Amino acid sequence: MSFVINNTPGKNIPEATRRRVLAAAEKVGYSPNEAARTLAMSRRRSIGLLICHSQFVYTDAFIMRVVEGMSLAVNRARLQLVIQPISLNDARYMEIAERLGLDGLVLINAHDNDPGLEHIIRARIPAVAMDYLPEIPVDQVYVDGRAAARIAVDHLIELGHSRIAMITHADPVYAAARQRIEGYHDSLDRAGIPARDVYLCTGDFSERSGYSAMQRLLDLPEPPSAVFAGNDVVAYGALDAIHERGLTVPDDMSLIGYDDDYLSRFVNPPLTTVALPASGMGSTAVSMLLGRLEDDVETDDDGVARQSLDAHLTRRESCAPPRRVFAS
Repeated sequence: MSFVINNTPGKNIPEATRRRVLAAAEKVGYSPNEAARTLAMSRRRSIGLLICHSQFVYTDAFIMRVVEGMSLAVNRARLQLVIQPISLNDARYMEIAERLGLDGLVLINAHDNDPGLEHIIRARIPAVAMDYLPEIPVDQVYVDGRAAARIAVDHLIELGHSRIAMITHADPVYAAARQRIEGYHDSLDRAGIPARDVYLCTGDFSERSGYSAMQRLLDLPEPPSAVFAGNDVVAYGALDAIHERGLTVPDDMSLIGYDDDYLSRFVNPPLTTVALPASGMGSTAVSMLLGRLEDDVETDDDGVARQSLDAHLTRRESCAPPRRVFAS
């Protein structure tokens, strides 16, 4: 009956049935509450994906795979997915949600001191962050970035490398970048390898930043023998810089990435990388958000739903034991 009274979209009600229901409602004097009808018609219609770095969003293969997973899930639930790139300093999450009529939000690349997160938490807007944010009471779907980074750096150490550099994929203000740095240091500490400040470089999600950072590393008096890139796009830039110097991977330099982008199997040489379940993260975030909208989600003691997915190492041809010492 409610589908007919509220004229719910997407419900194929035969016209004869519709007329009978309306006649019965009129006979008993039924009149739906207007506010309830508005809520019923607006709720679970659209959700927003807010990407908290706008400059490289359409070249970030991880984001596209997340969108793929979300799209499958929202199609099954007959929802609309709205993708909204925003800049680092743009915290207008509530304004965006209200302007676009969104019922819930999924956030990628949340960062420290983000007032937008605080605003939506206070306003009780349903939201899921694709980051591990232990101090922030918002629902979360994530890969343990610290543990995943250890997988990468441990692999290089097991191959015999001790001069291991890292090029982050982003500024450490982003939780994901900071956690990967922590994993990098964890592996070095456990192996008794001193961390060198000059071996830690900061990228900005772009191939260009990986290229520039790799040039600086190669110019050091004692260049590294291996590099862990914070994502595969940064690794592609580093690979270009290595080849430009007339060096080879993995003979002169081992290189390992993070994300397992589709193109990583086709670069020369194919890139060893930490594989993330990006599509699964997208679909899980949608499921968690729908559960929150329906008040049917399992939470921790602090009332936050959290789900961790596993990463694994995809071994290809870009890593090998250290073989040569070359001049910078």
